[in-house]
Amino acid sequence: MQDKAQRLVSPSLVQRVIAVRERLAQHRGIATLAAMALFAAGIVWALGETRVSLAAIDWGWMLALIALIFPALALNAIELRVTAQMLDSEISLGSAMQVTCWAMLANLLPLPGGAILRGAKLHSLGVGAGKSSQAIVAGGALWATLAVAVTLAAVLPWPFAVLPLAAALCGTAVSLVWLAKLGPASFALRLTMIRLALIGLTILRILVIFLAIGLPGSWMPAVAYSGVSVVGTLVGIVPAGLGVTEAMGSVLALLIEASPANAFLALSINRVVGLAAALAVVAAAGMRPKENA
Repeated sequence: MQDKAQRLVSPSLVQRVIAVRERLAQHRGIATLAAMALFAAGIVWALGETRVSLAAIDWGWMLALIALIFPALALNAIELRVTAQMLDSEISLGSAMQVTCWAMLANLLPLPGGAILRGAKLHSLGVGAGKSSQAIVAGGALWATLAVAVTLAAVLPWPFAVLPLAAALCGTAVSLVWLAKLGPASFALRLTMIRLALIGLTILRILVIFLAIGLPGSWMPAVAYSGVSVVGTLVGIVPAGLGVTEAMGSVLALLIEASPANAFLALSINRVVGLAAALAVVAAAGMRPKENA
């Protein structure tokens, strides 16, 4: 079993992932325009369906939402720092925070900007290009499989969820083996705990958004939508999963008998507030990424 897992996480897998992304990138311009149109049209539709107005917004809850963004940014920075330590390198928390915020903004570019920026930072710290690429891809796979597992547990009824959930958890196990090959296994476990905490914060933010805009919502849809907010962001052909995340949330809403418009609007607000917070941190730090750890 371990030999099979090690074959799955060999460097050739990274090369195959990169090759697929390069093929998809040929159509990235068209996909980006389509995603922007989908996102804009979706917001107009969602606002029309929900009839949310500025007067209906609870600004106390909105401030709570903004406050919840910064712990998520800090956890992402800690994740980058732990990844560097796993690869026998070091980066300060302040520098990791700035790189994290730049990476979030870079995801909006017509290329996987966030992953490139994080990988480049690890490489600048003395980590080999192959190892840094593997760490970024393996970390993304860990995040995606955990998010899918959480969403499946919330959306699918038992016992129908058993096999899909087992498949997602197997993906998580393969990601952990991959990370354990790059450094001590304890760091892979730390990265898992950080990712779970980030998913928990996403669930809490979505629930707060429902309270802030006065729409009905509960833990179940918040848990379901948290997964698509992760998976959509990791979609390589569309910058930051723009429009894809929100559309996936709307489809999931139908499966759990919730409002698709509510889902689209909540995920859109989560995206906009997150980007605004990242931009604020970058602006406060001087509008340029630091090169020193």
